[in-house]
Amino acid sequence: MDAPLSVLLRDGTHAGATNRLALKVEQLSISLQKTPIQIPIPRATPQLLDLGITRPSITISGIVDNKGGDLTNNDSGFQDMEKMTISGQTYYVPYKNFLEYKLVTWVTSPSAEIQLEVGDATTPDGDGHTGGGVYKVAVQQLQFSQTPGTEDRWIYSIQFVSKLREGISF
Repeated sequence: MDAPLSVLLRDGTHAGATNRLALKVEQLSISLQKTPIQIPIPRATPQLLDLGITRPSITISGIVDNKGGDLTNNDSGFQDMEKMTISGQTYYVPYKNFLEYKLVTWVTSPSAEIQLEVGDATTPDGDGHTGGGVYKVAVQQLQFSQTPGTEDRWIYSIQFVSKLREGISF
């Protein structure tokens, strides 16, 4: 994918989503927490029991504007938003209130997944490793803040709980 914004958030697959957002992300963090169990034994070394449990989470932060970046855009539901075509699909750069609304109202379920695509997800493993991938996520926490002198944009931080990256299997 040759896109100027390479963190994509959508309510479904690339081809099947109804809402496709391209985010201005300044920092992305993927955290994998393992939860082994340590069993204490009196006067002996503890036993370690690793059940193979992994709990991924992803945090992204960046900037989002107060209003859309293309006031001539009249696309239904995405008015005034800058848009770009990525692999044949249209993605929109959201403004603050639109992003906030979507993050609060999207509910993840087996039939309605939210996907976060990071970088080039076409080659997550093997030759030409990219570090990119697709993660199925649910919004856990979000924060918008504004600082003096930058009233035209917001700094956001979104924390997701996640499944393992697509392509990792046991």
